[in-house]
Amino acid sequence: MASQSNQRVLGLSGATNFRDFGGYPTSDGRQVRWRHLYRSNKLSALSADDQQRLDSLGIDTVFDLRVRHEREADPTCWSNGSLKVQTYPPGLKRPLVEMAKSHGGDEVGALALMAEFYGSMPRTMAHAFGAVIQSVSSGATPCIIHCSAGKDRTGIACALILTALGVPREIVVEDYVLTQSLRQPNSDMAGAFDPGKKERAMSSRFTPAAIKLLMASSAAYIGTAFAAMEEDHGSIESYIGEALGIDGATIAQLRGRLLEPL
Repeated sequence: MASQSNQRVLGLSGATNFRDFGGYPTSDGRQVRWRHLYRSNKLSALSADDQQRLDSLGIDTVFDLRVRHEREADPTCWSNGSLKVQTYPPGLKRPLVEMAKSHGGDEVGALALMAEFYGSMPRTMAHAFGAVIQSVSSGATPCIIHCSAGKDRTGIACALILTALGVPREIVVEDYVLTQSLRQPNSDMAGAFDPGKKERAMSSRFTPAAIKLLMASSAAYIGTAFAAMEEDHGSIESYIGEALGIDGATIAQLRGRLLEPL
C-alpha cells in the first residue's frame, strides 16, 4: 500500500488530511475504485488552488459529520453550483468537551478519553454512519466524508464503508492509521472540543504528551470502536446490518458502484 501514497494523498495545503480512500483490494479479488471516495479534515482553510483541485475532481456530495457549532466556527469555504452537503443531528450523548471533564489531563486521561469516545461513537452516531452508506450506495459519489480532524468520526465512517465493500480488516485499519503520518494542526481537533476557544481548548486542559495521544490515529482506537460493534452485534457486518439498517441489497448496490476487477 505504501507505493500508492502519492496517488492517495492529494496534498491540499489547507486540508492536509484530504485523501482518496479507494484503491484497496477486497477479499473477493476486486478493488475499490479510485477517485470516488475521499476523506478529509475540515474544509475551512482551503487555498484558491485547493478549491480548483476539488473542482477538478467532480465532487458530488460532502458528508460533514461535524455538529452545528463546529460548522459555524469553521465554515467550509468551497462550493460549486451542484454540490450537495449533508449534515446530521448530533448523536453523542456527551460532547467531547464534556467527556474530557471526566478524565485527567495527562497521558492516562487522554487514553481513557479516547477509549470512551471511540466506544461510544458506534452507538451514538449510527444514524449518521448509516445515512452516509445509504447515500453512497445510491450514487452520491465522488464524495468527501469529513469532520474537524478527519480521523475520529470520519475514520469510523470510512472504515465502515470499506468493510461493507469487503476490504479486509487489516487494510481498513491501515487506512485509518495513515492519518498518523500526515501533518495535522492541533486546532483541527481542538475545534471539536470547544470551537469558541480553539487556541486553548486542549492546551489548557491537557499536557503536551496527552495532546499527542489525542491527535494520534492509533490502531487501538479504531479497535475500541470495532470491539463495541462486536459486543453489541457479534460482528462488524452484523452491526452494519442491524444498527445502520444496511441490507444485503444495499451492500450489493454499493459494491456494484464502487468495486472493479483488480
